[in-house]
Amino acid sequence: MAENTAGSLAAALDGEVALLAKLVADEDDAEGLVAFALHRRAFLDWITAFEAAEQRKPNEGEIRLFLMGETADRRLAAYRERASLMIDAPKIDPAAAPARPMPTKKPPLRTWFWPWGFSSGFVVADPDAPMNWRGLFLRLAMLGAAVVVTALALRIFFVRA
Repeated sequence: MAENTAGSLAAALDGEVALLAKLVADEDDAEGLVAFALHRRAFLDWITAFEAAEQRKPNEGEIRLFLMGETADRRLAAYRERASLMIDAPKIDPAAAPARPMPTKKPPLRTWFWPWGFSSGFVVADPDAPMNWRGLFLRLAMLGAAVVVTALALRIFFVRA
């Protein structure tokens, strides 16, 4: 068992050295170094997941297969692209004020019918949204039409001339 662990460690080390040579051009290649760190994090995550799933450490062949996938040109390009994005990402100053100040006063509650607000009833889902004037006009027009139809029905059916 100790031979298997030593062999798998040697295989992992050889694969890591080859991958480091592919990712990092020279000592000043920050993008390549960050890309290698991303690969290393993925490798350690894979080992942890493998040990949890299989209840054993990966052997030399399994490590070699994982590293074969890691040395694919697409994977190397993806690591370098992600590293480039991480390096070029804007830094956030924690001492800076927030972009939009927090509101101190609660806005008045606006409902579908009472523009001045009402404490209960039909509440608008987003009170900060602009007033829907077209919807309000349509509701008022429907209310007016209902009043006219009711008046005509009362005149026709109940008022005798």
